[in-house]
Amino acid sequence: MSNIAVVIPAAKAPLEVKEVEVYTPGPHEFLVKNEVISFIPVEAKIAKLALIPIPYPAILGLSYGGTVEATGPEVTNFEVGDKVAVQKRFSQVGPQYGAYQRYVVAGDDTASKVPAGVDLVDAATLISNLTTIVGLFGVRLGLNRPKVDGTAAPVGKKVLIYGGSSSVGSLAVQWVSQAGYDVVTTTSPKHKSFVSKLGAVHVIDHTQEPGALVKDLKASGPYDYVVDTISLPQTVAMNAQVVAAQGGGKVYATLPPFGPETLPEGVIREFASWPEVLREEDKTGLEKWTYETYFPQALAKGRLLPQPVEKVSGGLTKGVNDALDKLHKGVSGVKLVVDPWE
Repeated sequence: MSNIAVVIPAAKAPLEVKEVEVYTPGPHEFLVKNEVISFIPVEAKIAKLALIPIPYPAILGLSYGGTVEATGPEVTNFEVGDKVAVQKRFSQVGPQYGAYQRYVVAGDDTASKVPAGVDLVDAATLISNLTTIVGLFGVRLGLNRPKVDGTAAPVGKKVLIYGGSSSVGSLAVQWVSQAGYDVVTTTSPKHKSFVSKLGAVHVIDHTQEPGALVKDLKASGPYDYVVDTISLPQTVAMNAQVVAAQGGGKVYATLPPFGPETLPEGVIREFASWPEVLREEDKTGLEKWTYETYFPQALAKGRLLPQPVEKVSGGLTKGVNDALDKLHKGVSGVKLVVDPWE
């Protein structure tokens, strides 16, 4: 058994395909035969722009799905042969944890079993932003947990989730609406049919002129929380106007500012590494429940709708780089995946 990986040797350097070791999992870890790599936009920002400092050389990639090949000490909830979806933590340092290879070491705390009958690709794409969602909405905002069975009782609070067709936004709309909150979100007409199925009470066209968009956003409020899952300067500025009209407060963002920004008086952008917020501030066992109970049961019951998938051909040799190029240029309403064995 041999292993092949896509390695980035230095910041912004061209990717290289290399033979690497087949790793031995440590305590609370297991080895996965990787069958599908799922991409999220931040990976292109790391590879192309070195947006987040990491040690080099590195094997990138944050989410994937496959079959358990071997288990390390103290692993009790996974066994050889299980189908799993995995999300890597940013805090996991070492080439063994990166998704851009055929055999990957997974931690048993951010992985879920994939129920029989569930498409592994769907599970791998859905899990890719799970800790961001749980860290932001479940821990920092303290929202209720979503219901696995039935319909949650109405909470009587409204949440604006800007960017309902995005990778983070589409999962966020489902998580928050399944917890009983009224969700208002945005999308383009192209993706309205998909976004309308996620559970929002109202979907607003974000392609309209900015002034009209802000007017529509305000009219659908007021909101208890405003979350911008796109977090570009122009989207934060518009969401800040909505918050200012309510008397001030926070725009919760999934990216830090790209540079100096001026927001209306009384409005601030709140950004954190939401996955690390979950790890550091979770006092209720929410993360464990999410990976062991909510995610596999929601998959089995068909309660989570994945984004449409676009498979990028070429495997590790060509597909990974092509997928990162596509992400860097910008994709809308789809999740890119690569088969590492192609």
